[in-house]
Amino acid sequence: MRFDEAYEKVLNGTATEEEREYVREQVRKAEQIDNILRSEERAPVTAAVDTETVKKARKQVTMKGAAMIVMIVMLCLIVVAGAVCGGVFGTAVSSAKKAELISSEEARTIAEAAAVNRVAEREDGTLTPHIVDMDKELEIAPKLTDSVYVYTFDFRIMADRWLYEVEVEVNAKTGYAFISDFDRE
Repeated sequence: MRFDEAYEKVLNGTATEEEREYVREQVRKAEQIDNILRSEERAPVTAAVDTETVKKARKQVTMKGAAMIVMIVMLCLIVVAGAVCGGVFGTAVSSAKKAELISSEEARTIAEAAAVNRVAEREDGTLTPHIVDMDKELEIAPKLTDSVYVYTFDFRIMADRWLYEVEVEVNAKTGYAFISDFDRE
């Protein structure tokens, strides 16, 4: 039985004795619940707070929010920088690998010949080249697809009178040798 239908019948005077008893019972239960709620000492929903506490809470919320915003911005910048660098260096490295036609051994032979020829222009006699250092670097071109690897070799060449230090760069695509540093000690 539904309370609202039984209550409507009681108001209209068309309710049966059973419906009237049901409505009385429900009203008694509601009054008991109301009495229980009124007799309890309940704390008010709002409490008085001093203005210093409110200011401190606002400051904490503001500082946390600002720190969170700064961290999010920094994270976004790092992600964007990583994506840009990955695109640039990925394209350059890929292009340089595809364009590499000269191996490191071939580059060493070319560089050694260029260094010995340069010293031979100044010295007569026996020349003994010793490799000191070898490095392979990526040379990024303005057009990223034109990027190439460059081998750099440092030689010490002993001549009869002098010791020469020669730095030779060899383009891994063309095999062109360029003497970038030439010192005599």
